Amino acid sequence: MSRGGATFSDGPGAGDDPGPGGRSRGRAGPGGKPGPNGAAAPITVSWDEWQRRPVTFVWRRRRYRIERVLETWVLETGWWKDDGHVSRSYWRVRAEGRVFDLRYDRLSKAWALERVLN
Repeated sequence: MSRGGATFSDGPGAGDDPGPGGRSRGRAGPGGKPGPNGAAAPITVSWDEWQRRPVTFVWRRRRYRIERVLETWVLETGWWKDDGHVSRSYWRVRAEGRVFDLRYDRLSKAWALERVLN
């Protein structure tokens, strides 16, 4: 799909963008972890195929516009095991004046908010 950027569910930009969310301010859990019991929280991401980067994400019914990608890295481990294989891409981004770590799980094709840094 195209709207200045692409939102799709079969690649790094998994998830359809439901549009602007509510105005609730979410607080991260222990250690900056956004989900219950410090787990990563599932999010919806809009992906710009041309720039090859996330442009917005929705967390707790609020839409965040990504102002800048600060850092990227890949975690690939456990490929030699039947269980325990991890293949993830990470993006540290600045959005709405805060810093977030977003992750894309390449195996499950799902986005999550890993950490809120400030």
